Amino acid sequence: MRAVVRNNKPTSGLQGTGVYESVKAHVIADEVPSGKRILVEPLADKLFVSNTPVREALIRLAAERVIKDVPKSGFFIKEISESEVRDLYSLQGLLLAWSLGHLERGGRVPGFLKPPDLLSSAGESSEFSSKLTVRLTNELFIHIARQTGNADVVHLVRNINDRTYFVRRKDYEIFGEGEAELRRLCETYHQKNFARLRGDLEAYFRNRLDRLPELLRLLRGSLLRLRASSDFPGSERR
Repeated sequence: MRAVVRNNKPTSGLQGTGVYESVKAHVIADEVPSGKRILVEPLADKLFVSNTPVREALIRLAAERVIKDVPKSGFFIKEISESEVRDLYSLQGLLLAWSLGHLERGGRVPGFLKPPDLLSSAGESSEFSSKLTVRLTNELFIHIARQTGNADVVHLVRNINDRTYFVRRKDYEIFGEGEAELRRLCETYHQKNFARLRGDLEAYFRNRLDRLPELLRLLRGSLLRLRASSDFPGSERR
């Protein structure tokens, strides 16, 4: 009689999209992004799911260019490229400007989506964390895109949010201007002053583009120090 091997790993109940969202959240929030390999089995254990849905989620993220799939080597966090980040910021700015132009021309989708009071939904915290600032900014951008009723625009805006998450979070942590900008954007959007919001968004992306070289220089310096330490995965203790 053949023995039956049972998998006693506890399950979380995550399926399909739930696994994908959990894997994506783990990947884009990684503290050591550049070139780090993503191991399927430890990640599956952390999420209490089997390897297969985690691998499927990583394949999907690679297709969306959030991570990199290297044949015969595995999945890796993408190296931060200044030219790529610049292009993504510029494209995001164009998509949001187009969405606002759609609103200004009166091309609203049936059942106009009321701008949410994102600041109230964040609670009474007097100071935003970098994670909260990024999350609220993402929600704002997606809500603006949804006003067009164009699923492709919404998909692109969400994808750029994911691919620039780490860089924007570090921008907020290092330069500390994210909360003030977010409050201004949310207040202007809530007032439905779309012409002013267009200018505020242009300033938002211009500020990030101007600071990008210095930000990446600081991030690369931090990464080199981590690689030289025993705390970095794969490094050897001296």
